[in-house]
Amino acid sequence: MFTVAIRSRFGNAVTGVLGLIYALSASAILAQYVISNWGANSLVDHLLQAALLCAAIGGVWFVLIAAENLRSAPGGRAQTSRDRQAGAAAES
Repeated sequence: MFTVAIRSRFGNAVTGVLGLIYALSASAILAQYVISNWGANSLVDHLLQAALLCAAIGGVWFVLIAAENLRSAPGGRAQTSRDRQAGAAAES
């Protein structure tokens, strides 16, 4: 589904955590923005709210990428350089 390949388990974990923080913070700011400006939104306010919505979706996308990469790794973990070396040695 997603084509972003992050090969380290730590990198995927960091991507997932940062995506979660990104999505939660953008959602909270968007909710506060909508509540505080209810009924008095200008065109600029609508554009800023759309940008915050896109940021929240981007954070969810990061989480999904990290989850897919961690799930697709053999044995439930990301492939390490030692695993790749062992696989290359087995092929030759």
